Amino acid sequence: MAVATATVVAAEPGPALRLAGGHTVVVEPGDTLWAIAVVVEPEQDPRAVVDAIRDLNGLGGVALEPGQVLHLP
Repeated sequence: MAVATATVVAAEPGPALRLAGGHTVVVEPGDTLWAIAVVVEPEQDPRAVVDAIRDLNGLGGVALEPGQVLHLP
């Protein structure tokens, strides 16, 4: 079974967002929940998307670690 990955480049400079499957993302150095929220749900209020990502992943705060896999709403 092959796993496909894609790279999505944000409109702002910084590291690219690397998707790990259809509904997850791998955190890269410098990534923030806000930046991820803006890229994955550009039409939504980023605050709501950040809250949804935090809830879905059981995050107590906003600190992320490179290599961490986050499930996306």
